[in-house]
Amino acid sequence: MKVIFQNSEVETAASTLAAFLSERQIDGARAIVEYAGEVYPPGADLAAVELRPGAPIEVFKIMAGG
Repeated sequence: MKVIFQNSEVETAASTLAAFLSERQIDGARAIVEYAGEVYPPGADLAAVELRPGAPIEVFKIMAGG
């Protein structure tokens, strides 16, 4: 299926948001994810979120520092 990831159309075999992030080697416990207008905080249960074709996904990685 195709989804919109960071404003680019990408093909994925994933069926859940957690599986999609895993495909891209992104740790969902260390990122804020916006998916189809919903915002998921770090550590949210992304395995329960099913992907829909064409849905937008934005990932914001949390960085520590000062």
